[in-house]
Amino acid sequence: MILQIASVIIFLFVSLSLFFRTACPLGVKVAGSLLVLIVSMKYAIYHFLGGAFFSPELPRYFLLVMEALYGSLIMLFFLLLLFDLYLAGNWILGHSGIPVPQRIPKGAIKCGLVGIALCLGIWGTWESVRVPTPKTVELHVPNLPQGLEGTRIVQLSDLHIGPLLKKDWLAEVVQRTNALKPDIIAMTGDYVDGHVNHIAGELSPLADLNARYGVYGVTGNHEYYWNATEWIKALEKLQVNILNNEHKTIAINDHTLVIAGIPDLVADRYGFEPANLPKALYGAPESLRLLLSHQPKNAREYLEDVDIQLSGHTHGGLMFFLRPLIARFNNGFVSNLYADGGKNIYVSPGTGLWNGFSSRIGVPSEITLLVLKKSVQDPQ
Repeated sequence: MILQIASVIIFLFVSLSLFFRTACPLGVKVAGSLLVLIVSMKYAIYHFLGGAFFSPELPRYFLLVMEALYGSLIMLFFLLLLFDLYLAGNWILGHSGIPVPQRIPKGAIKCGLVGIALCLGIWGTWESVRVPTPKTVELHVPNLPQGLEGTRIVQLSDLHIGPLLKKDWLAEVVQRTNALKPDIIAMTGDYVDGHVNHIAGELSPLADLNARYGVYGVTGNHEYYWNATEWIKALEKLQVNILNNEHKTIAINDHTLVIAGIPDLVADRYGFEPANLPKALYGAPESLRLLLSHQPKNAREYLEDVDIQLSGHTHGGLMFFLRPLIARFNNGFVSNLYADGGKNIYVSPGTGLWNGFSSRIGVPSEITLLVLKKSVQDPQ
């Protein structure tokens, strides 16, 4: 509902700014506004034609076109807003006696902005569906035991296998992940958009993930939209160890690493046990503790009991200018590494992307290789 309301506001502003405040024939104004209205109604179209808002059963090429056009519309909204603010500033300065440009080719400039927005929308959709390249991040940990130095953890997050991202894409992600020779693979939720009986086969490449000490994961909010009980069973059959308010201890070079996991914060809304970190850590030894939690918003609280938290959910803000807004809803966390008093929080921008907003502008997806390093502040 919120996304649809926002889409209506975007439609009204773009139509007013682009057509009804520009000298052009009435037919162009009506046809252009109708086209903008259709694109802005993307979510309603998905619901009524595809049968589901989160996972519409529509041809992939149709979804790609709609996502590119919708991404273009978002970009056009912000470009027109900036241009209108510039014009308003010119008007204010001009009436204050300050010399400003008098003849501005508004129509030509707005046509140019449309072209720029279309290019960015197409590029953003391509960025959202391409197979991501690996990114290496060092996690500096105080008092890290020598035996854990160099431990390689690959994080995959927000795969969103469903209408857009499918088996062939996932198989390439698995191949690139295995090529990193991980010690541990950590999966931080939102694997799917669809029911088990419809798309379980699309996740089969996950069975080929290969890590020296295993593959571990937690649920994201989207698993609860599609019957989390069935998806947890399906993922465990693919050798993904789902940690549901529990932990595992891993012996690495005579040292112990604790990897804990909690369910997504929406779990209790769907009748599941809520996230409970004390329960997840109950009985865990006093050693390096790694927490998997889909949403990062409670990280500062959780870091009182763990050393490292890996999360996803935010998709990195989707578009660079939306990052502050997305961060606001996640207690300041949006993507990349946050170091706090020797503790590390890494928020993945996502390996895939939800088909409901498949556009990345300046926020590339990634397969994240996290390497444990002893903090440079540690005494030698």
